[in-house]
Amino acid sequence: MPIAKRKTWFLVADGTKARVFESEGPKTSWECVEEWRDDDARAPARELGADRPVRGRKIGSGQNYAIETPSEHDKAEAAFIRQCADFINASARKGAFDQLALAAPPRALGEFRKRLSADAAGKYISVLDKDLTNLSDHDLLKYYRTHIERW
Repeated sequence: MPIAKRKTWFLVADGTKARVFESEGPKTSWECVEEWRDDDARAPARELGADRPVRGRKIGSGQNYAIETPSEHDKAEAAFIRQCADFINASARKGAFDQLALAAPPRALGEFRKRLSADAAGKYISVLDKDLTNLSDHDLLKYYRTHIERW
């Protein structure tokens, strides 16, 4: 009895660009379903409206300190990842894919794990903490064919 074909989505992302590919198995080709790019997150901090850190003074000793707040780059990356995760979550609810492979650098991967719904996270077949965004479509397919046995 032949195995039923399953749609597998491959999300390859970092904090500023992401691509989603769809495939029905390791012996088939794949196509790009969605692609995002956030050039604002790559802009220099001075263009993002970054201010000096908020300063304060400790009571008693009078010692100065700075209050750590997320940088403008961190905020832009988090907003970008939220947008990508919202698309994946909506697609998972609609049943657009059966399996999900996720590849992102560690910090972006942590944001995706926070943002992806239980529907999407329940379809993981692979999670890689690597930045594969600079690989070509062909090299990505070749990489996944060697690192995932079945999909």
